[in-house]
Amino acid sequence: MKAIEKISYFLLKGCARWLRGLSQSMRQKLSDGMASLGFNFITKRKDAALANIKHAFPKKNSKWHFDILKGTYRFFLENFIVFMSFPQVFQKINYSISGKSLLDDALQKGKGIVLITGHFGSWELLGAWLGRMGYPLWGVAQKQRNLGANQFFFEQRGANNVGQVFRKDSLDKMYEILEDNKILALVSDQDAKGNGIFVDFFNIPASTTKGAARFHLKTGSPMIFSSCVKTGYNQYHITFEPVPNGRNIKEITQSFTQILENKIRQYPEQYFWFHRRWKTKQNEDEPQN
Repeated sequence: MKAIEKISYFLLKGCARWLRGLSQSMRQKLSDGMASLGFNFITKRKDAALANIKHAFPKKNSKWHFDILKGTYRFFLENFIVFMSFPQVFQKINYSISGKSLLDDALQKGKGIVLITGHFGSWELLGAWLGRMGYPLWGVAQKQRNLGANQFFFEQRGANNVGQVFRKDSLDKMYEILEDNKILALVSDQDAKGNGIFVDFFNIPASTTKGAARFHLKTGSPMIFSSCVKTGYNQYHITFEPVPNGRNIKEITQSFTQILENKIRQYPEQYFWFHRRWKTKQNEDEPQN
């Protein structure tokens, strides 16, 4: 680890320690202030996020689009502060759960679970709840270029008993997780470039990773979609629901993408609109399977 990466690690550790010492109300005020600063002064991806919101909701007016963008800044700054405050903050959060029996029944089959979610709601809190409830969860994550930051994020998730594998790790490791009857969690809603399969997302073709569907088809592991949305002050609702069976990668991928879209329509400010979701354009001549 380079010197600058070590400094990054200790700065993040110090910041997390400071945040854990604040009251809940102070953390809320801090996240609101940071969201306001971010919205007004950090312009990177702001235009792209607003354009994405307009693409997804073309019939809404400009004020509505702008309000959702503001809400997105506020929600994800709060999310980040909650993540930085792990694990103590977990004890102060009230969860309601729907579909837990689906998760338990799936594990009884002994084939593991392919758990699908998106950059929607509080996916880190979802992982924390699963880990702390004793579920054998392994999340597939993007490795950070800064090794200090990467180590910090690894430790924050590990504090909630969440295992972690990286996208560029051996696929054998991911298959082993399923073979050991554990939960493999995939955030499957980013642009997959030329390696993806195109499915409709808000009526626009979006290149989407094939990985989740492939794991299911090759192993027979049940597929479950899950999300964790904020419903009030310190109130979160976690849902688990089955992904409808499909005959091929495209049908399966379209199924869980549609579930995600339905969730976003309910809570549009809780989606991470900053990704360039429709960056890759579909070539109509390319086969899709």
